[in-house]
Amino acid sequence: MKSFCKALLLSVFVISSLSASFGQQSTQFGKGTDEYGTFFNSLKDQLIHTQYRKTVHFGGKERKQFVQWIRDHVHVMKAMKYLEPDISTFWQFFMEQQTPEGLYYDYYYPMVARENHRLNLFEKRYWKVFARDTIQMHRLPVEADLEYLMVEGGYYIWQATGDTAYIKTWIPRMENGIMYTMTDPLRWSKKFQLVKRGYTLDTWDFMQLPTTRAEYIKQGKDVQNGIFNIDENTPMGIMHGDNSGTYAACRQLAQLYTDLGNSAKAMYWTEQAVGLRKRTNALCWNGKYYAHFVPDDPVPSYLKMDQKNTLSLSNPYDINRGLPTDDMAQAIIQTYQGLKGKNIINSFAEWFGVYPPVEPSYADYLPGSYMNGGVNTIVGGELAKAAFQHGFEEYGVDILKRMIQLNEKHGGKLPVSYKPDGTVDEGIPDNWGQAAIMSAMIEGLAGVVDLGHSFEQVELAPRWLAAGKNEADVTIGYGPSGKYMHYDYQHNPQRKTITLSVNGSTKRYALRQLLPAGKRLKRLTVDGRASASAIETVRNSQYVLVKNIAAGKHRVELSYK
Repeated sequence: MKSFCKALLLSVFVISSLSASFGQQSTQFGKGTDEYGTFFNSLKDQLIHTQYRKTVHFGGKERKQFVQWIRDHVHVMKAMKYLEPDISTFWQFFMEQQTPEGLYYDYYYPMVARENHRLNLFEKRYWKVFARDTIQMHRLPVEADLEYLMVEGGYYIWQATGDTAYIKTWIPRMENGIMYTMTDPLRWSKKFQLVKRGYTLDTWDFMQLPTTRAEYIKQGKDVQNGIFNIDENTPMGIMHGDNSGTYAACRQLAQLYTDLGNSAKAMYWTEQAVGLRKRTNALCWNGKYYAHFVPDDPVPSYLKMDQKNTLSLSNPYDINRGLPTDDMAQAIIQTYQGLKGKNIINSFAEWFGVYPPVEPSYADYLPGSYMNGGVNTIVGGELAKAAFQHGFEEYGVDILKRMIQLNEKHGGKLPVSYKPDGTVDEGIPDNWGQAAIMSAMIEGLAGVVDLGHSFEQVELAPRWLAAGKNEADVTIGYGPSGKYMHYDYQHNPQRKTITLSVNGSTKRYALRQLLPAGKRLKRLTVDGRASASAIETVRNSQYVLVKNIAAGKHRVELSYK
């Protein structure tokens, strides 16, 4: 334990030095945040010093990579936008390679890598060779998520830079990607007017085989072709996560076009989002959560799954993308709560890839391994954020406490993937899960949500009460621009007051302050003057709302009874 504490102190020094070298306001959980601040610093250290973060040279330019798969890279961007000065160049490289029809490639590998075998399997539109850079790029044909993820990545860049001119350059390609998803017959269900894909495990990239891999090879077939490739004869279904992602991308496009002053485009993409949400919720909801798949084509007989009653990893993502209603979101969270310590595989945590797992295996992945009933911190992180923001604040804290324990157990290196008995598994980059947890800590526990770019419009909802903390000094800054917001939170239980001092780049604040359970607002002032407020009930939680606090330094104080 002593050596672990020394390592954490060293990591704080290293991170502080690195933040100073970036020349930007440091993102940090400071005084009063205690074990959460220590954990936050550990996550920063791991995200900054991971083996996956590196500078690569493609197309004659330096590119800052977080993971060599653009999907994973974008998911990591939700944390790295607060830490890294360059979050655009690697995304831009993949954007530059978008094909005329609108699809993107998944990843790059050196030309000599064994993945070059896929050049013999996939149609030419799914791959490209770069002689100058000696790399190959492929699209795994079964995947249906890249187009919305590239919009998400562009949105993060806009948030962290405020560079409208840059977004104006790339938004036609972002839009073209979503149009490809919504028109290509291999991506779009004519029947349901929703995104479709082959029967994978949620958003993962491989399908079930009719036999074991060994038997499949004995039959003279190629496993990679069987699990990755699709054509017009591939059975497909509607997977909720693809549609929540596309829904979110449509909303992001609408917001970006609003910022660019194009109201017609903003209205078009808003209308597309409304339609997607309505159709997905009507089709995919099973009463407690989103069904794993809804068949567009009949499910293959060799895929032994109850698709309607399988819980899968995109459910927490769906909440954080805004797809379900509040009641639906709460039902999803309660479903996960019900699996904590009470699941058929006796798992140490409820953050499953899919549950229940597929028997006897899924493409040779045994029950409880990898995505087939394995546990991962991606789900845990997204679930924690959803819990904080939907009235399950104590559950959000519970998840973070268990993450802290896992981080300590593994010596300050938080793995992403586990078997149900807690044994570390493999197959996913750790920084994907770490980024999801950091995002939950920033937007959930600390409650800092940027409603636009550069922290100009901020929703501030500190939830330190749920964590039992009476003070918290928090600074959240963007790596590329240095724009930031800072607050000092003080709760005095004896005086029954909560004080929040705020400052930073923000032009307008919307405060949502959590009240202690069973208490009511007595008085509220902003800079010593009585201010109008309202009460919002989120499940069993009471929030005091103060809208339109202008730019500058402010002190908000409320008393309760």
